[in-house]
Amino acid sequence: MALVAFRSEYQITVDADCNRVTYERFEELSMATDLPYFLDDWQRALSYIKPNFTVLIDLRRRIGPNVWLMPIYLELHYLLLEAGVGIVAEVHPTVFNMSQISRTLREQTKLPVQLFIDRAEAEAFLDSFRMGSAA
Repeated sequence: MALVAFRSEYQITVDADCNRVTYERFEELSMATDLPYFLDDWQRALSYIKPNFTVLIDLRRRIGPNVWLMPIYLELHYLLLEAGVGIVAEVHPTVFNMSQISRTLREQTKLPVQLFIDRAEAEAFLDSFRMGSAA
């Protein structure tokens, strides 16, 4: 697994063998007003993978949602679609408003996303997708 970005707000890693990008959101992102390297970090991560890749987005570490960054998140959804994403697994805390932001973004972009509250279940789902057996 290759570390692509480690910022105070998030971490992005790539497992080229699994054709997977993993994004972990940290608490500091809840208060961020700007993420100047965010989309560049994602572009770099996407340069290591092939179409039909999977993405694990771990959103459990948070203080709260950050609606000010919704335009950047929307750009990310389109970037993933353009790169040929196969499926995204989002691991959410059991806080309703975090899922609401995700749903709003998915409705606008139609990004293929499955929601989870357990990271191991999300990883197993992505593994089954990669093997061609995900429902």
